[in-house]
Amino acid sequence: MAEDNIVIQASSSMLDHLKIVSDADDIQADYIVCLPNEVLLDIFSYLKPKHLVKCREVCWRWKNIVDSMLKSEVLWRKHCKIDFIDIYRSAYYKAHPGLTWNNLYRSLTLWSKLEHATEFHDEFASASSSRNEIRDFQVLKHGQLGVHTREGIIYYDMKTLNQSNRKIITGDYLRYYENDELVIVLALTAHLHVIRKVLRTPRHMTEAWFPSVINFLIHEDQLYYVTTNNNIFICNLSNEKIQSSLLIHMEDGIMCMGHKNGYLNVLTYLRNIFTVVDEVNVFRRTLDDSQNLFHELVKYNLLDNLDWRVFFLWLFILNRTIPHNSIRNIIVTKVYGDVVFVGSILGVFRIYCSPYLNNEFDIFNTEPVKQYNFMERSDCPVLSDSPIIQIDVIEGEDSHTVLVGMPKKIAVIKFRHDIQLSPSKIDLGDLQIIEVNDTL
Repeated sequence: MAEDNIVIQASSSMLDHLKIVSDADDIQADYIVCLPNEVLLDIFSYLKPKHLVKCREVCWRWKNIVDSMLKSEVLWRKHCKIDFIDIYRSAYYKAHPGLTWNNLYRSLTLWSKLEHATEFHDEFASASSSRNEIRDFQVLKHGQLGVHTREGIIYYDMKTLNQSNRKIITGDYLRYYENDELVIVLALTAHLHVIRKVLRTPRHMTEAWFPSVINFLIHEDQLYYVTTNNNIFICNLSNEKIQSSLLIHMEDGIMCMGHKNGYLNVLTYLRNIFTVVDEVNVFRRTLDDSQNLFHELVKYNLLDNLDWRVFFLWLFILNRTIPHNSIRNIIVTKVYGDVVFVGSILGVFRIYCSPYLNNEFDIFNTEPVKQYNFMERSDCPVLSDSPIIQIDVIEGEDSHTVLVGMPKKIAVIKFRHDIQLSPSKIDLGDLQIIEVNDTL
């Protein structure tokens, strides 16, 4: 952090004081002109895109150097990681096929302009009977979507919103997860099944199962699962053998888990938050009436997996004010960088941008940028209500596609930002559109 401050201060000084005067002979000398391109490139590599925009305005030489940098996908991946550390991997994985890191950075930055975007609405995977009831969905690579229904996993093409030719995985499961490498399902028998789709070597196990599982969490190549006796196991999914080992035993009942800054965080039903460090439980705090509960849950990345029925019971026990509007019926949230999606049991869907009050996360006392009501009893007589059960995002070029899952259907809201770019221009999101010189 100290080194970053030095670099930022140095870059600011360069912009404000380009000319250095020698007291010895009173001759003005621009020593920066003498710096080779390699040194300038190294200095510029520490700057954020908005600082690079300023640097390219100094002179033609700096403009050409910065323009060459802005064409680098490595640079844009680096800035996606820096500015969107918690979501950049999943956003790139789920994005429209062929989306570049530059386009992804711009799209993620454009969420702050959501209220000015053009909207398009659609829906698919409509349930015609209770057997088709949707329980979950997973956004997969290459524009594919796995929809978890009561009769199995059905795959859809996101370009056409029609069912794809991929074979259905039949069965009634409690939970489902899938990526490029594997499929994980939690059966009604509390058995957690891990099935590999790709075998890297002949020695790789094809599948395995673990008993008495009530919950699980995937973070990169790590599988964490909770058993009925409050044990947390860990399984490295990149190993040849699919084997788990005991990570920690919790005395309290485990509500949910979250991963943040390289550590597993655990929330118990007694409102205690723990962090697992080197297989040791480190107590963080007990949620009580002296804290902003939302802020603490976001801090430890626990909000998305929260049991909201228990949360509102906690508010009652702690004598906290519970809103009288439909936000008191929350059943699902998704924190997506500075954007927060909230779905209710009544089918009300809200989108918040930076919902902070006095520098603390707060969706009770801030207003959403967008709000929708999917409660339409007449459109599906078999499934009369519209609780929102899952929310996810697919990034596109200057666009965001938000998927809202309900038992009766999946609603699609596509936001499009009207930004016109010529082939010789690169957009830096909130900053400005700049002309890129093809020569150095």
